[in-house]
Amino acid sequence: MTDPFRPTKGTYDPIPFDDIDTRRRKLFEEIDKHLTDRLDALDEGGSERWAYDTSSIETYEQSIAENRKHWLAFLTEWSEERCDMQPRVEHIKDYDAFRLDRVWLRVREDVEMDCLLLTPHGDEKRPGIVCQHGLNGTPEEACGFTDDPAGGGYNSCGIRLAEEGFVVIAPHEVGGFGKAEAGWRFIEGKPESEQYRARTWLHRKAVILAINLLGMELYHLSRAVDYLGSLDVVDPGRMGFYGLSQGGQSALWFPAAETRMKATVCAAFFNHRMPKYIKPGGDNYTAYIDTWEEDKFYWGQMLEFSDYQIMSLICPRAFMVEAGKLDKAAYWEMAHEEFQRGKRFYEDLGIADRAQICIHDGGHINRCIESIGFLKKWLNA
Repeated sequence: MTDPFRPTKGTYDPIPFDDIDTRRRKLFEEIDKHLTDRLDALDEGGSERWAYDTSSIETYEQSIAENRKHWLAFLTEWSEERCDMQPRVEHIKDYDAFRLDRVWLRVREDVEMDCLLLTPHGDEKRPGIVCQHGLNGTPEEACGFTDDPAGGGYNSCGIRLAEEGFVVIAPHEVGGFGKAEAGWRFIEGKPESEQYRARTWLHRKAVILAINLLGMELYHLSRAVDYLGSLDVVDPGRMGFYGLSQGGQSALWFPAAETRMKATVCAAFFNHRMPKYIKPGGDNYTAYIDTWEEDKFYWGQMLEFSDYQIMSLICPRAFMVEAGKLDKAAYWEMAHEEFQRGKRFYEDLGIADRAQICIHDGGHINRCIESIGFLKKWLNA
């Protein structure tokens, strides 16, 4: 048998690695600059990509109808026929102000999602609201059923809303968990990448199926809204959304697709999206490109969907942003700048009071003060 390794016919000098590395870095830097320049140009020309008619609320809604179709196509998975959810209700406890249940909903034929449901006592029709946790959070944290009074920054949001008379549903989105057989342990002291492995795992499988993972989950939230609106004590014409962090992302993205949401609070997410993606923020914020959050990158998003453009799909419905000056995830100055771009649609329509931003002195939190008043006003609680 011939030896697969055959010596060359001559003697050749190796090229120094330092030279190779210099050229490798040069190629990377030139392609990186090329992509950054294209993204910057895209960001600057964003307002020209969609046409808006703000001569009246009716004409405005007609003018964004095609844009919403683009948005639903971007989210993917929203055309699926809705299955029987076969709700299962597990009663947990009765409190002075509300009843607490865990509800299991079959959001797809082979996917069952758990939610917490907080129902104020009495038979009168009430506004309903989705209270959404953030990355690696839980419905229990979002509502306030934890040993930590601040609930990881949620400030007992779900409980406060229920005490104010809202029927609250808190759905469960995928976050961190322990998976022994794969060596996953989402506990303090693990490398940062470990915190995101569950979502990255699903994101990679979704991508090769041309599925937007968060869009898929937002469809699941729409099934929770189906259930919420079917309850005898809920007025389906008065439903809203309050979300923190990744839940704040849902609070921006979901009402842009789901027009049953009449008022929304987006906490600790809304931002000037392009720099948040790709430009390191120093002491002000952490860009996604500097993190392990692979699931936060979506195929082709910045061709059409910056945050203020997504906000334009919520208009003319009520929308509030909460931004903390100490928040290193969503830099408040960029959030304010982007919010002004979106608020102009409300101003042009003469409904500026429906778009509000609350800039507070806290960090990555649900403030749960001005926002609850905002929701009560626009959902007539």
